[in-house]
Amino acid sequence: MATSLMTRVKARVDLHTSNRARGLIQGRGRSLFKGSGEDFDDLKYYQPGDKISDIDWKATARSGEPLIRQFNEERVRHLSIVADTSSAMAATAADGTSKRDAMILAAGMICFLAQKNGDLVGMVAGDEDRPVQLPSRSSDGHLELLLRTAQQTTTTASPPADSSWLLERAFRVTTHSTLMTIITDEAHPTVEDFTLLRRLKTRHDLLVIRIADADPLQGGALDHDVVDVGSPREIASLARTSKRVAHDVESYRRARREGIAEMLDRLHISHMLTQGETTVVDDMIALLRAREYRHASS
Repeated sequence: MATSLMTRVKARVDLHTSNRARGLIQGRGRSLFKGSGEDFDDLKYYQPGDKISDIDWKATARSGEPLIRQFNEERVRHLSIVADTSSAMAATAADGTSKRDAMILAAGMICFLAQKNGDLVGMVAGDEDRPVQLPSRSSDGHLELLLRTAQQTTTTASPPADSSWLLERAFRVTTHSTLMTIITDEAHPTVEDFTLLRRLKTRHDLLVIRIADADPLQGGALDHDVVDVGSPREIASLARTSKRVAHDVESYRRARREGIAEMLDRLHISHMLTQGETTVVDDMIALLRAREYRHASS
């Protein structure tokens, strides 16, 4: 019998690491879930550092002073995973592993930590022709189905990435306030998705996990063919060995990475760019620790 994906995730996340990560979503770490999985309690005056998404605009208009909603924590929190299952995610990551495998490990870690705390996890994925939506649940069977669905939906035959459609669908179908983790590649979300992300942020607490692409030229490995999954064709050896092409490609990728990072920073969305399956767990721990520090300092 094949080993379950959740079992593989748990095996990859050793006890020490999982305990460190778990501490980030308990105790002081509950700030990670502020505004999601909580009951409304009262209004208070806005203070610097409070979340803009917690402002009650109607009460603010009536009082003339900015007021925010306070919440009492519920026992059950809601988490959502927005998975890019396009053909691009079936390609190779920067560390030589599969971007799909890195995505499954990242999603599995979210599921693993959530399950330990009795939290519920749902998923939005797929494309316009074959949308995927799984409700928020916490059973072993549900979490395994979630990971299997993301894995099986992500193939080289999948449609190209459409981050605008995916974010719009996530907003429409995920009506409960959640901690929403968007898992995609280094090219997404695009800077054109600024408005969609800003709208999502009014309802959800967002995390963006981006998985870096492998060098598209692989100039040092000419004995291996390189195929662009976005428009399947082999990249010519002449282009792969050209210094000018290599310079132009790297300049383009750097500008794209910096543009996306600047957009996410401007929206105050926690984000990371990981090299692949070999680095994603440590990078997620670092991301959650940074979020905890910012919440504790605010």
